[in-house]
Amino acid sequence: MDYITIILVSICMTVCLVGGSLLWAKRKDVPDRSRAYLAVFCLWVGVGCSLFLSYSYVWPQPNFSRILLAPELVFGGLFATIMYLCYPIEVMRPRQLCGVWLLLLFLPLLLVTLPMLFGMQCRVLHSWDDLVAHIGDFDVWLRIVCLVLLAAISLILFFIPYNWRKSSADFGWICRTTLMGVVMTLLFYCEAFTNMSIFFCLHMSWCIFVVGYLTYHEFSDRLLPPADKEDDLADVESAPALADNGKGVDTVPDTRDYWPRICQLMDDREEWRNPDATVETVSRSVGTNRHYLSLSIREHTGMTFNDFLNHKRIEFMADELRRDPRQDHKRLYFEAGFRSRTAAYRNFVKFIGISPTDFVAAL
Repeated sequence: MDYITIILVSICMTVCLVGGSLLWAKRKDVPDRSRAYLAVFCLWVGVGCSLFLSYSYVWPQPNFSRILLAPELVFGGLFATIMYLCYPIEVMRPRQLCGVWLLLLFLPLLLVTLPMLFGMQCRVLHSWDDLVAHIGDFDVWLRIVCLVLLAAISLILFFIPYNWRKSSADFGWICRTTLMGVVMTLLFYCEAFTNMSIFFCLHMSWCIFVVGYLTYHEFSDRLLPPADKEDDLADVESAPALADNGKGVDTVPDTRDYWPRICQLMDDREEWRNPDATVETVSRSVGTNRHYLSLSIREHTGMTFNDFLNHKRIEFMADELRRDPRQDHKRLYFEAGFRSRTAAYRNFVKFIGISPTDFVAAL
């Protein structure tokens, strides 16, 4: 297991340092601080891995690897996890994470480090018996409280509102990012409370995956909101929703034609621009259920709901490219309601028959 540990730590160090350096070099290519936060997270993990490898050559077993809730582990893990959370929060609320909000996010970290900076000695816990015997000690209690707070912090992404017209996040991306953070926190807990090699290896493997995935997503798949784009559709977004009369599946067949309401929702409110639009949300706005909504769309267009929505987006992109072929494709992907370059490209080829580049060349 020692060789496997060294290999995993070496891979994690390389991935984090390379990814962090690339993200830091390209941090100004985005209109927010998200890449800077992600770069700091990657570099911090990479430096931590390099220190672990250095200690391994000096001491076959570093001192803090034989104790529970080691202050070095708690401090480093808290900082890394909070820096990780800064990244999705900044994506969801660009330029909002500063001042008091940033201080509140780092409060658990401050609770741990300030007493240590003032000379507080932390008790060494070698086993669960030591932990139970000294659970009332201030330093032990403080470390446990901060870990409990960290568990709550890892779920705050679900409670942060965001403007989908300005943010490059959608609900699917938020769920994936939150899940990655929660798994990272759970593995951190297992490592801190047990010090078992298996959890350490799982934690390292998960960090390698997270850093690799997010770095790839930043440079190849993430769509960025235009920095100079005004919210010229604010009046559309703030328009009152259509009456919601749907209460689920009707027991009596509904013969009403909902197509005019669907057209109003799509043409006037441009609901297709919303990356979080689903058959459930649109059916509630129309005032029916998902069955009659899908049935109406299929009767009038011959398409499924998802194809209908994506076709609207691709029509918008094609019209914009015909108007000005020099426009940035990524910007159009974002404005059309896509949050993934891969999904936008795939649907453009599906409905137009050629790639956006070939489409512009044909013009």
